[in-house]
Amino acid sequence: MDVACTDMTRAYRSNLPGVVIIIMENWCQTPIFRAKIHRIMISYQNALRRIAAVCQPLESAPTRLDELLGRAPVEDLCSKMNVPSFANSAMDGFALSAADTARADSDTPIELPVTGLVAAGQQPPEGISGQAVEIMTGAPIPAGYDTVIPVERIKAQREANGTATLISCTEPVPANQHVRQAGQDFQLGQTIFTHGHLLEPHHIMGLAATGTDVVETRRKPRIALITTGSELAMSGVPSGGGLIRDANSPYLRSFLTATNTDLIQTDFVTDDPHKLCAAIKACGDHADIVLTTGGASAGRFDLVPDAIKALGGETIFHKVAMRPGKPLLFARLDKNTLFFGLPGNPIAVAVGLRFFVLPALRHLQGLVSEQFLPTICAEPISSKPGMTFFGKARTEPDTKGYWRTRLLPGQESFKINSLMQANCWAIVPEGTVDVAAGECIKIAPLYPNGLPNGLLR
Repeated sequence: MDVACTDMTRAYRSNLPGVVIIIMENWCQTPIFRAKIHRIMISYQNALRRIAAVCQPLESAPTRLDELLGRAPVEDLCSKMNVPSFANSAMDGFALSAADTARADSDTPIELPVTGLVAAGQQPPEGISGQAVEIMTGAPIPAGYDTVIPVERIKAQREANGTATLISCTEPVPANQHVRQAGQDFQLGQTIFTHGHLLEPHHIMGLAATGTDVVETRRKPRIALITTGSELAMSGVPSGGGLIRDANSPYLRSFLTATNTDLIQTDFVTDDPHKLCAAIKACGDHADIVLTTGGASAGRFDLVPDAIKALGGETIFHKVAMRPGKPLLFARLDKNTLFFGLPGNPIAVAVGLRFFVLPALRHLQGLVSEQFLPTICAEPISSKPGMTFFGKARTEPDTKGYWRTRLLPGQESFKINSLMQANCWAIVPEGTVDVAAGECIKIAPLYPNGLPNGLLR
C-alpha cells in the first residue's frame, strides 16, 4: 500500500538536566505506519559543564620573561618595584625650583645661571636654589628641584660648544611640571596581572618594567592529532579516483599553533579499526588531549566510538544538540588524557575545535571562561528548536558606526568558501528559535584572544 510521508523534527526537554531529546519522526497518513527514531543528545551548556568537570589544571614551572607569551600564570602578579623608581624628567629642558620663578613676568624676567647638565642614566648634581640644571628626558631630577621647563619654551644663552650658561624665565613655572614622580605608573606590591588570563606582549612589557624576570606558569597542553578516513588525500597526494583533499589537519595544526599548545604528534589512519585503536593508544600515552577527525557518527565506517570502548575509555558524551557538528564525542582515555572525536565535515571540525576543544584547553591552563561579544543582528536569523547554532558570519560597522552581524550564505558544514569570508561565529542559543533584525546576538572571534578581522580597520 502506498502512503504519503512527511519528515518532521521535534525537540523535547527531558527530565535529565541539560539533555534534549531530538525525535526524528516519519509521520505517515496511516497511523499504523508511523515510526519514531529517538536520539538523545546533550545540550551545549551541559557539554561545557561536563568538560569542565574532568579538566584539571596542568602542573606549573618557572618561565623566563622571553618565553612568557601566551602562557598562563598560576597566581596574581605584583610589581616588585616603584615605576618610575625615581623622579625623572618627561622632557628635554631645564630643572629648577618652581619657587625661584614665582615673581617672573615679561617685564621683569628671572635669570638663573645653568650650573650643569644631566642625561638619562647619570647621577644628577645637587639642586641649588637660584640656579638651574639642563636635563634630558628620563634623567633624574636633582634633589632640591621640583619642576622642568621644556627647552623650546625658554630662552637660553649658550657657549659656542652648545653648553647652556643662563636661562631667562618670563612667567612663573608651576611645581611638578613635566616631572614623572616615583611610583606614578606602578607602585611596589601593586597587583598588575590577575591570574586566569594568558600573557600577551603588553603584559610582558609591564612585567619587565616592574622587575619580573621569571613567572610560574602552567605548562603548554600537549596535543596529538589523528586524521581518519580512507577517502582522504593528504597534502602532496593526487586527489583523483574519488579521493578528497584533506583540509582538516592543516586547519587544526595552524589553529593549535595559535593557541600556545604543543602539537606533539600527528597521524593519519584509514578506516581500519585496529590501526585506529593503535594510533589512539600511542597518542594517548603522551598527550593531554587526543583529537580525531571523522568517524564519530553512527555509520558503518564511523569507527571512533567503538575504538574508545575497545581501549577501555570512558565516553562522557556523544552527540550534542547543535549544528553543525552534532556527532561530536568527548571521552576520557585515562585519568590524564582527554579525547575529542570531531566529525569529518570541515565546518563541524572548526566548530568542535573552537567551542569544545578550546574551552578544555582553557581549563587545563587555569583560565577563566571566555565571554562572547554582544552585537546587533543585521538580518533575521532562524534556528531549529532545541539546538545551539554556530553560524559563519561577518560583523561590520553600519553607517552610524554600530557593529552589526549578518549570517553568510553557504552555512552547510562542507562549505569552506563561506568560512573564508567570515570574521566571526554568530551564536544562537538552544532556547532561541528566531533572532530579529535589531536584536542582540553574541559572536565569537574565529580565533582565540582576538577580535573579528575588520573590527580594528
